[in-house]
Amino acid sequence: MESRHLSAPAWSAFKAWLLKSRGVPVSHLRLLTGGCPAEELPALAKELERVRADFKKRPNEVAAPADEGLRKDYAALGVPWSAWGEVAREVQRDLKRKRYARWTGADALEFPEGPSVEDLVTVVLFGGVEQARPHLLRRASLAAGSLEALWCRWLAGEPLEPQTLRAFAGSPERLAEPLYAPGLEEVLPLFFVEPDLARAERALEVASAQRGASWSPPLMDFLRSLLGLWRQDASVDEVRSRFDASVATVSPSQVTQLSALAYLYGRYVEALPPHALLERVGTRLECIAVPARVADVQPVMDVLAALEALTAMGLGLRVEQRPGEVLLSAQEPERGGGDEFL
Repeated sequence: MESRHLSAPAWSAFKAWLLKSRGVPVSHLRLLTGGCPAEELPALAKELERVRADFKKRPNEVAAPADEGLRKDYAALGVPWSAWGEVAREVQRDLKRKRYARWTGADALEFPEGPSVEDLVTVVLFGGVEQARPHLLRRASLAAGSLEALWCRWLAGEPLEPQTLRAFAGSPERLAEPLYAPGLEEVLPLFFVEPDLARAERALEVASAQRGASWSPPLMDFLRSLLGLWRQDASVDEVRSRFDASVATVSPSQVTQLSALAYLYGRYVEALPPHALLERVGTRLECIAVPARVADVQPVMDVLAALEALTAMGLGLRVEQRPGEVLLSAQEPERGGGDEFL
């Protein structure tokens, strides 16, 4: 009996794309419910040709939240994916129609205080600082005295001294407080705004003890590279590399963390205006390599190739779920095939 062992994420990703294909009723019915009897294999084979053609032209675009499962499958398969490309396209559309410059109608009714800080940082990230500036300054006034207000003023173009940020960081021991606000990811970089080795090292120790040695490795590596730069045993190129790796791990929902990272990059690597620093980060995030088409996602195409090969044998096709994998075999499916894949 000929069979193929497939990883569960590869099969799951294939199913997700299969469900988006139209005009393949046999594939939808049989592949999602246990297999295909021999007499229906010719029809299935024709549909699989159609599926392959569809995958070759279908953009590899994932919409949230409907495709959240597909995102997880891609992550498990090691397929490059970033939601930043989608975010960038949406922001650029909004900038083109001057949504942030006008901020009227439904926007103003729903959010009378203006866009959220997360939205504003994202807008600056993708080239919209001119439309965002008035909103940033308004946010700074509304949140006066907070770290959020300082970052808003900085992004709007106002100078920000290291001593001011240091005051918000407090002592390294405060990081051990379980309810520390505004958050460890945002505060920890503040211990690196000036070359104070002892204070910065202590902050890293406290953070590592709080979350364990595996906590946010790219961020920790970037901050450690700054210590190396101060000691003169790390190069600027190494700091730049660690910075790139760190920002690449930030998701759109964590966008406010980028302000502190960009500030440090501008202070120790390349002195640029705040909006230019953010835009440089945005360019890197937007260009994270993502397969252009479904056909460029090899694990998905491996599943399709296995189905095509087994279908061509004409013996039937059985789909069996096993722990961590799916087994495809060239044999008649079990009577009344289950619906565990629906």
